[in-house]
Amino acid sequence: MSRSNTIARATAVIAVFTLLSKVLGFMREMALACVFGASAATDAYLVAYTVPNVIFAVLGGALTVTAVPLFASYASAGKRGEAWRLFAVFSTLLSAILLAVVLAGMPLARQIVWLVAPGLPEGTARLAASLLAVMLPGVLFLSLANLFYGLLNASNIFGPPALGSVVTNIFIVASILAGLRFGITAVAAGTTLGYLAALVLQLPYLRRAGFIFRPSLEFRHPGLKRAFGLMFPVMVGTGIGQIYLIIDRVLASGLPEGSISALNYASKLILLPQGVLVMALSTAIFPALSHKAASGDQAGFSHTLLRAVKTVLLVALPAGVGLAVLREPVVRLLFMRGAFDEDDLAMTVFALLCFSLGLAGQCLGPVLTRGFYALQDTATPVKVGVATVTLNLALSLVLVRPLAHGGLALANSLAATFNVAVLFYLLARRVPGLDVRGLLAFAAGAALASFLAGGAAALADGFLAGVLAGGTAALALRLAADALAGVLVFAGACQVLKLDEYLYLKDLLRRAFQRGMSFIRARPLYRSR
Repeated sequence: MSRSNTIARATAVIAVFTLLSKVLGFMREMALACVFGASAATDAYLVAYTVPNVIFAVLGGALTVTAVPLFASYASAGKRGEAWRLFAVFSTLLSAILLAVVLAGMPLARQIVWLVAPGLPEGTARLAASLLAVMLPGVLFLSLANLFYGLLNASNIFGPPALGSVVTNIFIVASILAGLRFGITAVAAGTTLGYLAALVLQLPYLRRAGFIFRPSLEFRHPGLKRAFGLMFPVMVGTGIGQIYLIIDRVLASGLPEGSISALNYASKLILLPQGVLVMALSTAIFPALSHKAASGDQAGFSHTLLRAVKTVLLVALPAGVGLAVLREPVVRLLFMRGAFDEDDLAMTVFALLCFSLGLAGQCLGPVLTRGFYALQDTATPVKVGVATVTLNLALSLVLVRPLAHGGLALANSLAATFNVAVLFYLLARRVPGLDVRGLLAFAAGAALASFLAGGAAALADGFLAGVLAGGTAALALRLAADALAGVLVFAGACQVLKLDEYLYLKDLLRRAFQRGMSFIRARPLYRSR
């Protein structure tokens, strides 16, 4: 099987499981909105939820991008067994460090909450601290799961690790329903159990791949220093990236009650395209980029990266326009029930509009960053990240006063766009084969098609708002019709503009459909005895 087909199949597998996870994730957010609304309890849970996830993002992202290229370098040299020995030592040391962090952090939960959200009312802050003490062990489970995720991906095993987030969301949804009786503490406990379940799920597949998770004290292993050398700059870079979230939490904690919740609900909507396709694609191409970089295949590296960027643009640009145009009916359909009222709706809709402006930047960031990591250049994304966070902070301080929580979302969007522009410029200088002019022309065409599609969706919604007035079913039908109108116009515009990646993906889907139909026709309905 060719490398392109391998990437396509891996992307499809990851995207399917990620889509399932995102559906469950939306069920989680819908259940949270229904049971607790945009309330003080929800704000407390989200603040507590932030801490282990920030630590996980710093460690987990670094673990994945360290594991894949390092494992690839050992495998290319025929030292696969030695790679497993290295990661056994690495896992042992990581577990010890994280366990110490968890045990030290639990008695300091109130102080940690103050650092993350200093503006919370005292009662909400105390509740957040108690929830954080329950959720801190999730740092250990999440980080180990992400290390194993990278090791399985490096072994071309993509399905089982992608299923981990599905399992986690199932636990969280069940715990939110239990919260009807036991309160928000049940949600915190269910979140931690979900992280543990995602970790346990991967262990049998690691064993099949050749890795047995058992303690190893061989701390003098020569690869350990190299692993931490690769990991440290990535930790700094991802840590800088997480300052986005901390800035939002700190500034939003001083805004009216429900601001943190509204930003959370809107961000979950805006990051759906990133979660379903972009993270799947960046995960699938990372081993391929790492192998091409290791072998010195600059042409193959450029080709693979450019196709990934174009694919992202084909999704992110129309999705951003569509969410901006249909923001009110989308939020109403997904969250408007139970404790979620009209004020919560208005706050979430405004945040969604401001977030939608930066969707393309949010989606392209992980792909371009993986390009640098595949080249084993972890310093450049860190430097760009520092500049981006500085810009985000400055914009947040300027915009939060006139636009409240919407200003925080808009600052995030503008900073994400700046981040991607700088990363691509630097990557183009590093890799001569990147066709910058061709990509800009493609982006302009995709943007034009997206605006035409957004206009079609807006016209359809304006007409259908009066025709399909009613309950949830009518609203769902209205949005489905709006989306269909947008998709048809977008596809037609891409066809007229002859956007190469669109034509390639269209042909790929056509051939896959033809193979499926041929398979069905080849199978007899009845078998002779």
